[in-house]
Amino acid sequence: MKLSILDPLVIPKGSTSGGALRTAIMMAQQVERLGFTRYWIVEHHDVAFEANPAPEVFAAALAGATSRIRIGVGGVLLNHYSPYKVAEAMRTLNALFPGRIDVGIGRATAGPLADKALRRLRDADIPDDQAERVEELIGWLGNDLPATSPFRGIGIMRDESPGPLPWILAVSEESARRAATLGLGLACSAFHKPEQAPHSMAAYRGAFRPSPHAAGIARPQAFIAVRVIIAETQDEAERLAMPVRAVFKLRRSPERIMVENLPTLDEAIAIMGGMVRAGNEDWPAFLVGTPASVKARLRRMAEITGAEEFMVQDFLDDPDLRLRNYKVLAREFGLDA
Repeated sequence: MKLSILDPLVIPKGSTSGGALRTAIMMAQQVERLGFTRYWIVEHHDVAFEANPAPEVFAAALAGATSRIRIGVGGVLLNHYSPYKVAEAMRTLNALFPGRIDVGIGRATAGPLADKALRRLRDADIPDDQAERVEELIGWLGNDLPATSPFRGIGIMRDESPGPLPWILAVSEESARRAATLGLGLACSAFHKPEQAPHSMAAYRGAFRPSPHAAGIARPQAFIAVRVIIAETQDEAERLAMPVRAVFKLRRSPERIMVENLPTLDEAIAIMGGMVRAGNEDWPAFLVGTPASVKARLRRMAEITGAEEFMVQDFLDDPDLRLRNYKVLAREFGLDA
């Protein structure tokens, strides 16, 4: 089984955004040595304790500091941007680091004010045309826009190979099928609605057909992204998971509360109304436990879905603890260091 990392670039306690970026470079170098397959960075806006508003820029620093691990802009919130401009950035990365760049394509709200700030036309109604924007982006990545496209006459670095490799970020079966019919990779999120992951994976495999685009793929390629908190004991793992549980409870509340820092354990317990113990459900929002129990759960998820790769996110703000956990995971799964 392959393992990869999804890093939200949480700012370590007592550090700064610049410190978090430098920590991420060190972490990517370390997990490359451990045998992890990918190191993806997410795009968030106006999140005080995350240093990742421009992953398409930072990806160049990560790729330049490593030599083998695949670096992913995971993902581009395409609902905010011109597909042409996104493709120019991605094609530049692909030219600099051929065969090592992934681009995850998604959409999300950054909050009412941030969404408005990201637009060029601040007062215009934005249509729901994500499907068309995705297809246009894929066409730019391979310089094979259809003959009907008004932009057919222009290209991006036509002398370079197609790419980078595009992935659709999917929670629902609908998004998974879009990835399948376009012949793209599937980055299946088990964050928001983890119980949907088996259905999304099955829909993707059932509907997949080889891509007609030069930047696409000929065979299904998918991974499942999961939040994983491990420790030597179950009690320690459950304590480590409390701050991230509290953060997402507040983010998903009707008030959409965005905290300035990761809460302490005591603050998290107060927010959650007490300690939250890890459940035994097949598809938890947070996979919390000892290395052996987490390994068993991931193996079970792989058996259900056929997944051969998991991308883990821990949301911890202690770099030493994170690296310890990655070393433990690499050992448990026998990664080829």
